[in-house]
Amino acid sequence: MTISGELYSFTDENIDRSPTGIGVYALYGVGELIYIGKAEGQGGIRERLRAHNRGDEGTCTKGASSYRREVCSDPSVREVQLLEEYKRGYRKLPRCNERVG
Repeated sequence: MTISGELYSFTDENIDRSPTGIGVYALYGVGELIYIGKAEGQGGIRERLRAHNRGDEGTCTKGASSYRREVCSDPSVREVQLLEEYKRGYRKLPRCNERVG
């Protein structure tokens, strides 16, 4: 149930190629999943990734090194599914999600 597909380097160039549709995304540090988020509204996934890369969402996610993304019709539901799955497996949230909730 986790986000599958290609793992992209968290660079401006790759972010600029990300979809503008709504969906979910996962940010990774070196060897670990650090944040699961949703993208709704104008700009979709691309704008959310840009905000994290600029540091608008704090220093925890600005330090990401890579990401995965998934376009979906109901990002809120999908985000909850992904967070619950992670919590079942690790008994905690990804470290940057813990800081916001």
